[in-house]
Amino acid sequence: MSRKSRLLYRPRAKARKVARILHSLYGSPRHNNKSDPLDELVFIILSQMTTYRSFERVYDRLKHAAPSWDIVRRMPLSRLKKTIKDAGLSNQKAPRIKAIFERIHRDFGRVTLEPLRQMPTTKAEPYLVSLPGVQRKTAKCVLMYSLKRKVLPVDTHVLRVARRLGFTDEKVISDRVHHQLENAIAPADRYRFHVNALSHGRAVCAAKSPRCEECDLTRLCEYYQSSN
Repeated sequence: MSRKSRLLYRPRAKARKVARILHSLYGSPRHNNKSDPLDELVFIILSQMTTYRSFERVYDRLKHAAPSWDIVRRMPLSRLKKTIKDAGLSNQKAPRIKAIFERIHRDFGRVTLEPLRQMPTTKAEPYLVSLPGVQRKTAKCVLMYSLKRKVLPVDTHVLRVARRLGFTDEKVISDRVHHQLENAIAPADRYRFHVNALSHGRAVCAAKSPRCEECDLTRLCEYYQSSN
């Protein structure tokens, strides 16, 4: 085994243990994410900066009001803002959704992201990031949940858990975090690490007052080991 392989193996072996433990605790839930990639993208946009119940309700209302996304593309902006108002920031989200739909329609001739299924991840991810207001984490969520790609989205909870476990540190920010964690966590472990670290961050590994006494990861956690 080369020196590079040994350096990669250590965090990946640890990540596999973490992924197994978290899966046993949370069961790798889907968090109600969508199988259609454009459904998922809209679902994520509506979820930003709002509560779970709020955006779930608004998403269902929007789907009921507009059975196809092309109807939303042609919908007056004022009506779309009113329809999604409960999700918060409708003055930002509605124009973004409309701009994304116009761009997709221009690129593919219809309002769908189904063509991404035929693209390799190396092309599908940059395309998603090129859409108005779509960040790396959102793109990777669409790729992982809807297109079954072995990528690793990093949200606030996942980042906090990963940092405390020692897979990355405070100095690594932005897109570099995704790159570093995908190097540390093997493709086969990325889905369950993401969804279960998200659950763990909400339930136990809180930002201000982590409940370490309830945590099953203390033997593997650098944060816990350094503070006890």
